[in-house]
Formats: sequence, structure tokens, C-alpha cells
Amino acid sequence: MSIVLVTARPEALAGFTEGLAKESGQDIGVAPNGTTALEWVSAKSPALVVIDEGLPDHKPLDLVREIMMVSAMTLTAVITSMSAEEFHEEAEGYGVLMPLPPSPGAEDGVELAKRMSGI
Repeated sequence: MSIVLVTARPEALAGFTEGLAKESGQDIGVAPNGTTALEWVSAKSPALVVIDEGLPDHKPLDLVREIMMVSAMTLTAVITSMSAEEFHEEAEGYGVLMPLPPSPGAEDGVELAKRMSGI
């Protein structure tokens, strides 16, 4: 597993997940909460962690900070309803690869995979 999707709604993100997996060629593991994601990051150092809003135990940017402390080389992306400007202000300095819309589709997964491969 080199990509982790942290979400409480994996079914709703199935198209996004499929697009990301197909374009990246990577396996994607789904973590239901931030605690599980942090355990996986610590044990497996995935290349990318995609963090959804509405997790039961972490706010997305708080989880980004914790991931940075565990594995500074792990890339992150955040599914957010924040405007681009608000997200830029809040996430500045965290090295988030990109924000994603609240209901990302397959095309968003493809775009994320392309950005990830460009690093």
C-alpha cells in the first residue's frame, strides 16, 4: 500500500479512488480514521495520504501536521470544502500537494496521480 485514503465514506469516493489507483498504478488502503492512518504511516511510510473532511477523530489539517511529524517524506492531499484562498491560508507551510473538492471524481484522482508523479 503506497497510498492511504483516510475517509469515513469510502463508497462515496469510489470513482476518485479508482481514478487515482489506475493512473498511479499504486495500491490504495482505506483508513476509517486518523488514528489508523497514523499507525499505517508510522509502519509503512506510504507515498501519499489523502485526507477527507468529517473524520471522527481528526480535523484534516491537524492530521497533516501529525503525518509530517511521523513521516516528513509522505505527501498529503486534502478533500475540503474550503475556498482555494482559505485553504492556501490555512495550509501554508504544510506542503499539501493539492486540495480536492468535497466530492472528488475520477478526474480528480487522475490529476492527483499526475501531480504525485511529478514530484
